[in-house]
Amino acid sequence: MHVDPLLAPLDERQREAVLCPPTPTIVHAGAGSGKTRVLTVRIAHRVAEGTARADHVLAITFTREAAGELRRRLAALGVMRQGRPTIGTFHATALSLLRRHSDGPAPVIAHNRTALAVAAAGRHRLASRPRDLLVEIDWAHARMVAPADYPRAVRDARREPPAPAAEVAELYARYEGVKRTRQVVDFDDLIARSVDRLRDDADFAAAVHWQFRHLFVDEAQDMNPLQWAMLAGIRGDNPDVFVVGDPLQAIYGWNGADRARFDALPDVLPGATTVVLPRNYRCSGSIVAAARHVAAQTSDEVRVEAVREPGRPVELLGLADEHEEVRAICALVDRAQRRGWAWSDVAVLVRTNAQVAPVAGALAANGVPVASAARSTAMAAAISSASECTGRERLATWAADAEEDGSGDAEREVAAMVRAFLQHESHPDGRSFAAWASATHDASPAGGVSILTFHAAKGREWRYVIVAGAEEGLVPHRAIAAGPLAEEEIRLAYVAFTRAAEALTVTWTARRGTRRTGPSRLLEGLPTTGGSGADVNDATRTVRTIRSRTAPADPNAAVRTALAAWRRDLARATEQHPTTICSDADLERLVRLRPGDVDALSTILPAPVARRLAPRLLPLLADRTG
Repeated sequence: MHVDPLLAPLDERQREAVLCPPTPTIVHAGAGSGKTRVLTVRIAHRVAEGTARADHVLAITFTREAAGELRRRLAALGVMRQGRPTIGTFHATALSLLRRHSDGPAPVIAHNRTALAVAAAGRHRLASRPRDLLVEIDWAHARMVAPADYPRAVRDARREPPAPAAEVAELYARYEGVKRTRQVVDFDDLIARSVDRLRDDADFAAAVHWQFRHLFVDEAQDMNPLQWAMLAGIRGDNPDVFVVGDPLQAIYGWNGADRARFDALPDVLPGATTVVLPRNYRCSGSIVAAARHVAAQTSDEVRVEAVREPGRPVELLGLADEHEEVRAICALVDRAQRRGWAWSDVAVLVRTNAQVAPVAGALAANGVPVASAARSTAMAAAISSASECTGRERLATWAADAEEDGSGDAEREVAAMVRAFLQHESHPDGRSFAAWASATHDASPAGGVSILTFHAAKGREWRYVIVAGAEEGLVPHRAIAAGPLAEEEIRLAYVAFTRAAEALTVTWTARRGTRRTGPSRLLEGLPTTGGSGADVNDATRTVRTIRSRTAPADPNAAVRTALAAWRRDLARATEQHPTTICSDADLERLVRLRPGDVDALSTILPAPVARRLAPRLLPLLADRTG
């Protein structure tokens, strides 16, 4: 009996999803269930069978990394030989639509939104916290809320803004005005403009409907109302839509996403077929059991099944405070390497950004390579340099020079991007290239141990994951645990657990800073031995050997933590990466040498930098003598 080689690797549920007729299809794809395989095989199979044309396929993803993975898999399946499907994020798709179907120049995307927010804030106290203002503006954009409607929308959503709602609304209106004055747009404007054109311009809508006849959407549970409006505009009355999502991984409600719309899809798409993919092929049985235990504390139906053997028991590790936790993480990472795992097989996942720097600093100090954004920073600089070119010839010359003069990897990679851009753009210049690169380029850092927040880890996986800080006040986060997004906090922990394929360690502390903590309520009764329940304290005793291998108390821990916090806060305020402020190596030299004056500080940092930073750095070094 002949078996289609495309379908051979799939289980019966996956095949059902792939073979559904080209009518509305909703796939509930659990963590590790092979949703990317199903999505790509569905496209490849339909192209091979002639029920879809590659040139008329649109696949929308949520990250540039996911879009790149789809392209790689479709190329491996031979789809690219049949035509060129459009694959990208909502922002990239919107930019492509506006460029392709407009006579005028491409929109100019603002590359420093922080400066726009500061200009809009003026003398308001949020001028010193532009990121907080931008979070509110992005939430309003995602919900399609105009400045005048912001106070009511915040009240209805039971949202707590960083300033009185009327004041934020005024700053939001000013922000929109600053963009108009400077003739720039932000990414959400690209989607909003596409929605408006699809609604108001019949010729534009007809051209889009003709171009995109086969629609595929990934991670649909995290779509916000603005993105839903764009999808509806692109779809029109076309029934050929394939939507993949997982309600248990809906974690962006705080940022405007609306999972309720995914839940309501059977009503929105009459006659839709719903397929459930419950089998988790990624995680060991023990990890699936732990993740199910967490997810069961939501009101959702938990449809996740383990396929793999139990494997290593999930470990729970209780520690005295955050300093002991960091030392234990170093020991756990060292153990992972001794087990034969590469650094890139390991990730440390935390709930908040504030937890990242201490872990990164400690690992770097112990000689462990840490995946950093340094490459991303270099890429951004190279893209900025290319954006200054006017016209095709100067862009082509810039790319040739970047490849021939021995520049770094980032410039050579951007040069390759320029060449790809020049192949399909009829009237290119540096500004249009920068807009294209911002919307399509994946600059995710690579190499070393990854240290990410739970949100940033979404969509990724590692062989070994350490979930750090799983304690009351952090998991669930105290600012959200009692609000309308309380269940989202539980789903966030579920997402973090299911990033691990082979081994999972969960740590918590009895004290963090000045606050008494203790294990998260989500850990109570957590199965830690491949399916049987275990008390938290009993589980902690099973990893006592790990604690015995941790390093003795570090006399420099306090100053290292203080310096890491200073660097992190300054980086946030100036919109830089922390290592741009002070490299990990220089920070460690500051910890070790403890310079006491500007001259001594100048032996570690460049003299102008030392003089500028001395008033803040020297007191930190002097007050913490270890």
